[in-house]
Amino acid sequence: MIKIEKGIASVTDGERVLVVDRSGRLLIYSNGRETFRRSLFNQFLKVGYRDGERNVALLNERDAKLVALEAYDFLREFKADLSFFIPNIDDLGWDFLLKDSERLFKIYKSPVPIVPPDQYFPVYIQITVGCAWNRCTFCHLYRDQRYSVVEEKELIEMIKGLIDYFGPSLPSRRSVFIGDANALLIDHERLLKYLKIINNVFNLPIYSFVDAFLTPEKLRNRDLETIKKLGVERVYFGVESGSEKVLKLLNKPMKIDEAVEFINSFKNSGMNVGLIFLAGAGGKEYWEEHVKKSSEFVSRIELDRKDIIYVSPLHEYRDLPYWNTSERLGRLRAQEKLKQFREMKQKIREEYLEVNQKDLQAPVVLYDITESVY
Repeated sequence: MIKIEKGIASVTDGERVLVVDRSGRLLIYSNGRETFRRSLFNQFLKVGYRDGERNVALLNERDAKLVALEAYDFLREFKADLSFFIPNIDDLGWDFLLKDSERLFKIYKSPVPIVPPDQYFPVYIQITVGCAWNRCTFCHLYRDQRYSVVEEKELIEMIKGLIDYFGPSLPSRRSVFIGDANALLIDHERLLKYLKIINNVFNLPIYSFVDAFLTPEKLRNRDLETIKKLGVERVYFGVESGSEKVLKLLNKPMKIDEAVEFINSFKNSGMNVGLIFLAGAGGKEYWEEHVKKSSEFVSRIELDRKDIIYVSPLHEYRDLPYWNTSERLGRLRAQEKLKQFREMKQKIREEYLEVNQKDLQAPVVLYDITESVY
């Protein structure tokens, strides 16, 4: 069976399933036992379930190559019906994927660090490199990067490069994600100019990360309405915790009342929001406060079904300051973080109903940062 839609072909024989774009890039492959997702930078994630829990592992090059070869052999079984859609079908294989990822690396100023789970198929446009704060005690994403804003000439060259890279598969991209961290923090006039350029070229909904402690000084309500008109559909806030005590441990100087007001201003301007919390933040010592205060935080945001709440298991790294803090507080094991996620999910829904006298429509979803590859 073959299904073709918006630059993507899906093929299945009832057991195996393969998804590729019109350029022949492998996106998803399932052999009936395991499912694999490939990033544009040629990372292969094996996704499965163990004891009812989602399990994700990054494949080494040898195993990734075997998956790619198996997937393309399967694809060629449909060659007669797909040659009009993927004319280079005989040339597809591991070497093709390697060269394709090398092309993408040359377009960006630095590797794409992270995208939210609902943004795995955007056009990623880098208007900033790194993070303007870059001092959170737990975050490993931007440690070796110097923060900078991409110049207009570089932005235009990047867009041209991406259009050429995606080629006939560009329709498979469903949105634009502008990054890196805190992309909306840049000078407002420059931001509006960049959004106009991006919107005029792609005419796709735009998504971005925003923080709630540096950015409020840069944006005002009137500015948010303009941003919405220029195509910004949803912004994602790394809230991490609703407890200022826990936030202090994470070195995230966010003021709760100010953050609530700021996030609601996006909702009032017609944009949707994504709220991200960390399961395990504050360790065993702050478990109860972290869950309670985070639930209270969510209850104060004007959420609807187009918003989303993510709870991400905190990954502790030995070379970051939070490692010693987590040892002192009582570091949660993986299963304990899953337990806290379930508790937080329940408490968020209960608190929202009690405070707002209506059910929470936004989903509360587990989100592992290791899956956030572009």
